[in-house]
Amino acid sequence: MIAAPPHVVRAVGALMAVVKTAMLAAFIAMLGLTLVQVANRVAIGAPIFWTEELIVLLLVWSVLLGLPVQLWSHEEILVDVWPARTARLARVKLLVAAALSIGFCAILLYAGWHYAGRGAPVSSPALGLSRFWFFLPIPLGAGLGILALLFRPPPTETELQQGADRLGLDA
Repeated sequence: MIAAPPHVVRAVGALMAVVKTAMLAAFIAMLGLTLVQVANRVAIGAPIFWTEELIVLLLVWSVLLGLPVQLWSHEEILVDVWPARTARLARVKLLVAAALSIGFCAILLYAGWHYAGRGAPVSSPALGLSRFWFFLPIPLGAGLGILALLFRPPPTETELQQGADRLGLDA
């Protein structure tokens, strides 16, 4: 969205790669813990209570770290009820959609940060962690989403066509 110098775009791209790796690690850990929890209940019959809470924590982190990753890759959900018949109109639509998305992420960032702050003094029952860590992914994902929207490379013609094809529209 912003005509940024190439080194800034590369830096944000590298940050998104780190975020993608963290998201993947959280997801794999969540799957592993779920497997351990189920196997333990079946084999031994004694649940490990802290795994349930950690699985929820990892789920929240993986989902909200996925937001900027999807935005960076132009893989966000596309709902288009107003087909653009010209390239200029398509660009205007993309800019308006990006601006509205940035506004939404800014609200999420602000409200999420305050929500995380309110959760800081409260501890989770099984892990004893501050609830701050459960709510931190909200403003973090939103802030990284803003970065992704501002500095992501524009969609290629192929990506634009794929979006139109998914909707059954003529681009």
